Amino acid sequence: MNKTIIVTGLLSLSTMTSSLVAAPATQSNLNTLASNLLVQQEFVDSAPELCPNELKSCYRSRIHLQYPLDYEPDFKNWGIYFSQLTPVQTVDSNEFTITHINGDLHKITPTAQFTGFKANQPIVIDYYSYGSQITRSEFMPNYFVHAQDLTATVIDSTKTSIDAETGLETQKYLLPFTDATSQFKLSKTDNTQWASAEHIFAITPEIDTNIDIQTSLIPKPASVKLLSKETIDLSKGLAFTTSGVSLAELNPAFERLALVGLPSSKTGFPVNINVNQTIQGSENYVFSSTADAITITANSASGAFYGLMSLAGLVAIDNPNIASLEINDSPRYRFRGLHIDVARNFLSKAFLLKTLDQMAAYKLNKLHLHLADDEGWRLEIPGLPELSEVGGKRCFNAPNDCLMPQLGSEISGSSQTDGHYSVADYLEILRYAKARHIQVIPSLDMPGHSRAAIHAMEARYNRYLANGDIKGAEQYRLVEPEDKTQYSSIQHYSDNTLNVCLDSTYRFIEKVITEVQNLHQQVGTPLTTYHIGADETAGAWLASPACDGLRAKQADKLAGLHTLNGYFIERVSAMLADKQIKVAGWNDGMGETRPKNMPKQVQTNSWSLLFEKGHLATHKQANYRWDTIISTPEATYFDFPYQAHPQERGNHWATRSIDTQKVFQFMPDNLPAHAEFWLDKKGHPYRSDDSLSPLDKGVRFKGVQGHLWSEMLRSDEQAEYMLFPRLLALAERAWHKAPWELDYDYSGQVYDQNSGHFTAEAKAQRAQDWQRFASIVGTKELAKLAKADVFYRIPTVGATVKNGVLKVKTPFPNIKVEYRTVPTEGKNESWRPHSPNAQVSGHIEIRAISADGKRKGRTLNL
Repeated sequence: MNKTIIVTGLLSLSTMTSSLVAAPATQSNLNTLASNLLVQQEFVDSAPELCPNELKSCYRSRIHLQYPLDYEPDFKNWGIYFSQLTPVQTVDSNEFTITHINGDLHKITPTAQFTGFKANQPIVIDYYSYGSQITRSEFMPNYFVHAQDLTATVIDSTKTSIDAETGLETQKYLLPFTDATSQFKLSKTDNTQWASAEHIFAITPEIDTNIDIQTSLIPKPASVKLLSKETIDLSKGLAFTTSGVSLAELNPAFERLALVGLPSSKTGFPVNINVNQTIQGSENYVFSSTADAITITANSASGAFYGLMSLAGLVAIDNPNIASLEINDSPRYRFRGLHIDVARNFLSKAFLLKTLDQMAAYKLNKLHLHLADDEGWRLEIPGLPELSEVGGKRCFNAPNDCLMPQLGSEISGSSQTDGHYSVADYLEILRYAKARHIQVIPSLDMPGHSRAAIHAMEARYNRYLANGDIKGAEQYRLVEPEDKTQYSSIQHYSDNTLNVCLDSTYRFIEKVITEVQNLHQQVGTPLTTYHIGADETAGAWLASPACDGLRAKQADKLAGLHTLNGYFIERVSAMLADKQIKVAGWNDGMGETRPKNMPKQVQTNSWSLLFEKGHLATHKQANYRWDTIISTPEATYFDFPYQAHPQERGNHWATRSIDTQKVFQFMPDNLPAHAEFWLDKKGHPYRSDDSLSPLDKGVRFKGVQGHLWSEMLRSDEQAEYMLFPRLLALAERAWHKAPWELDYDYSGQVYDQNSGHFTAEAKAQRAQDWQRFASIVGTKELAKLAKADVFYRIPTVGATVKNGVLKVKTPFPNIKVEYRTVPTEGKNESWRPHSPNAQVSGHIEIRAISADGKRKGRTLNL
């Protein structure tokens, strides 16, 4: 075929003919290719009958490539790179092949049979991938084209955009998901229901809009007593006096009160705050409101702070009145946490500060900050600048200056998902958290999930080596060049695991921990817990000379260990204990240790799946008397979709949906009991047998934690969408144990959908309690989130048509709903407010509106 000249710009392209000669391989022409190549990804089948390479599970996709003119690229070694979360297995295309590079990065390369693009004729690349993908957010954006000696360029057609009405991301490169079977089911036996408007309507309980929530707040206090029927008017603001605590120590609570409409005023309603020894418990408080004054009595500044937050929780934005009542309150757990992953994709300091405000408002007190992983190192470490300078950004053309692109990231090294917290940033975060009575628990994952650290330290090694400083180069090196082990991590990396047999590895860890500890000390918040991760270590070190030597020299000390990961955890735990720091890790990694070799103080975060007998590992480690923090994915992983719908952002490996009500239903003290009313990830009942693995008598879990992993989050707004309003239900369960929750039975029981331990009475109590909680969210809290500029998820609307009348349900009351007839050619009907007797015909679109009216929710059709 004839070759064409490629010139920059669509206007130039439109004037060309196929008789022109080949363009030189210039940067300008590569940029033009990236500007005009149409790439479309198609999800074909979520569960093919036959998978290649004898795989148990796979999925089928297609990539369509189309160019507006006849064109044969004349670049050296050119290809198209893209993120594919699981490795491509087989490719059906004569003209292109796909190669897995590392992690999720793949390369589309032309074969000898590719003779160029024909004008507006798509080339289809059909392929199968390992595992499963279900949601649209799992199909990553930002494909880029690269050629030898040229700078990689993102392909315009694969970039995302933001919908002006909803603020949600749109993916024009990804063809629609419309098939509720081939694009939705994980297998032929998958019973998951597509969250259509009709399905949502069928499963959503009617909310009683007449519930009296005047004395109610989130989280629910231990006890509330109405003193009288009088209403106390706080519209003139609040005048504070304190005893035993300074006003400055409570300033963030005063800011929250001002946000909800109760500013400080010398002429305002009197609020007396007393900190003394009459109240037991550092976080406990007594709150009373009468016609004369509000009085808060607590044992510490923390208790007084929570008493003020309860005052903020009693009012609505548009109603500054409260009842005359008495609250006696104390928390269910001392550990009420939120884990935020800023390593996979960076989230801004402003996002963290805003989230700390919301955590404090709902009495959460631990921020587990995941600062390093394979895809990024996000904290400046004095003396090791490469960690953040190299490990804190992703680009393509300068491998010694950055990490390779992953997770659909941009490739400039300066996008929103790149970045790190400077020392000054981290100190500010620590101070901000301290002022809100929140402990920051840093996590720099190791020995797996450490690719960012490894490559940053290799950059350091090369820099020192270039200066002739061999000793300095090897001081903190994390890999052994002679180690020929070949492995693949759970995220498909071949180079993400520290060599645990090198002394330089432990020098590096000692350096990092010491520097982080110094930062905490500067702020007056001692580093008392450090989370090492310790999970998902690939099959590394099998061909490591250093590890062979360690096994030979210390065979006796290694007796009883199944892997060297256990040796690593024990050694680092002892290092931390020497610094008076408690080690924390995920339960699968911690389970590789020998408990007798661990320090007395150990924290384990148990993320084992309930439908896979996850209570067994949780109970086992709790029985070691380790501080066990419940991190159950089916209820606490907020990177999963709210609903089972392709357009809902999130992962799917543990569950297809976690809405606010499911988080509210969680009974963290009794994990196996959920088999009575929850299903597995394919919608099937399951059985939990606790008869052989009960907790020892009197053993209790130490706390509960929510989790926000960021693989599919590329903005602060997306992170807030996933957190809120689910975080409110987490706070409810962390602070308050509901009377309907099934107490744990230490004798060991068997639970399934027919075992009947969770009685009909308990179900009725839970339903009534949900009505209260939902009413508070819809009447008070969503407006507060909007006022704080939190990009919370606006609920989708359940709807059906009965006798021509449009009926709707929302999970919370007071949600404004609008609808219209589906636009047709030549007709685009305006949105109109829904009313109870709305008469409709034809196909309808329906959506909710945010509390402040500024945003629209996701539209559903019926």
